[in-house]
Amino acid sequence: MRVRALRSLAAAAIDPSSIAVGDAEAVRALGRGGRVIAVGEAAHSVTDVQTLQDAIVRALVTDDGPGSQAIAAIALESGFAESLELDAWIGGAGADADLGAIAQRCMTYNFGASPSVQRMLGWLREWNRANPDRRVHVVGTDLPGSSTSPGPAVEVCLDRIRPHATDADLRIRADLGARTEAAVRTWRMTDSERAALVRDIDGLIRRVERDPGADAVAHRSAASLRAYLAELDFDVLRTVDDAPEIYPRERFMAETVLWIAAQYGRTIVLAHNSHVRRTAFLGRPTMGTLLDGELAEGYRVIATSYAYGPLVRFVPRSARPFDCDVHLDQRGPVPGSIEAAIEALRPGFDDGAAHDAVLLDLREGDAPADSGAQPDAALAQAVAGSVGILAGGDLDPVDDFPATFDALVHLHEARRVPGAFERLRAEFGMGVPDAEAVEAVR
Repeated sequence: MRVRALRSLAAAAIDPSSIAVGDAEAVRALGRGGRVIAVGEAAHSVTDVQTLQDAIVRALVTDDGPGSQAIAAIALESGFAESLELDAWIGGAGADADLGAIAQRCMTYNFGASPSVQRMLGWLREWNRANPDRRVHVVGTDLPGSSTSPGPAVEVCLDRIRPHATDADLRIRADLGARTEAAVRTWRMTDSERAALVRDIDGLIRRVERDPGADAVAHRSAASLRAYLAELDFDVLRTVDDAPEIYPRERFMAETVLWIAAQYGRTIVLAHNSHVRRTAFLGRPTMGTLLDGELAEGYRVIATSYAYGPLVRFVPRSARPFDCDVHLDQRGPVPGSIEAAIEALRPGFDDGAAHDAVLLDLREGDAPADSGAQPDAALAQAVAGSVGILAGGDLDPVDDFPATFDALVHLHEARRVPGAFERLRAEFGMGVPDAEAVEAVR
């Protein structure tokens, strides 16, 4: 195991536009040879993690060294259907001033409200304008409507197939609203209402499959609807070969990443560590598990982590979806975590100074030292004794770090995205308290 201090990626001073040459080369070396390079997210809505991802994206996209291959697409943990307008904007449509509105409209889970995410998207638009021969696409890999409303994918499908007299009605009924509103509406549906919506969406999927004029985007959108329907009735206790069955959402995300790579070429995936990891999570396969099975050495995984920073906790108040109190706390290293192992040894890395950002090259055996990281026996022993990686305030179990990730970029401290907690509290903490209020917001 090897370690390298990444001075230009220290959390408080990260500037994605001026990452040091040596640090950029260290990141590029980890991705070379990969058809799909996943950059994990330690936690959602953390400014410094998002900025770190931005810096890694820029290092990989601008790589023109010997043997390098152009990056053709960025695959986001965000709705596939919603991302179509975003990709058009990244490619030059509309005006630069549309950035904020486009990001918030076209990225699900409110991810597009982050200034750090918007900065990355703006840079990608500028890159495409300056390098038309190396156009980078931005495509979502996730279910429509923040995984709670089929509406956006229904719209995409209907816009790309032969019309039918019932289309207008389906557009209206499939638009369940924003995330919390849609989840509550689905939860409150009678059995007959839900069965009718499922039947009509299934009918739309079949229309796409039969329509000779339906394009690849229509078929992928229909696949997202199929996964959405499968999630509605997914049995978490169901097993396959004595192991928990993969979630339909994870399968769709993996299949969409492969679709993006086939459509455009070499792809960077930005998603939570729990999605991109190679090994199963609590015994259940992940997106990364499937990608590793399909791509083998062509799949590279760079995780991110931080020791100290924001921690959002959700305390359910009832069985109703998203009815919970939202609390903001601070987290620190948990015993047994890889973060605790790194922090215990951090002052001894490299030149003896305590660096705020370090790169762990987890590749084993005779893996080349092309990342510029140096062997560290003490760290290797500490990582071998770690049993998980922080996710929220808890540990996501990891039995074998080198088998799970190729590398990890660790920050000593990170900060939350401005306004993200307040948006969560407004959406989840207050939510939509009753059926009458749901109707009122319509």
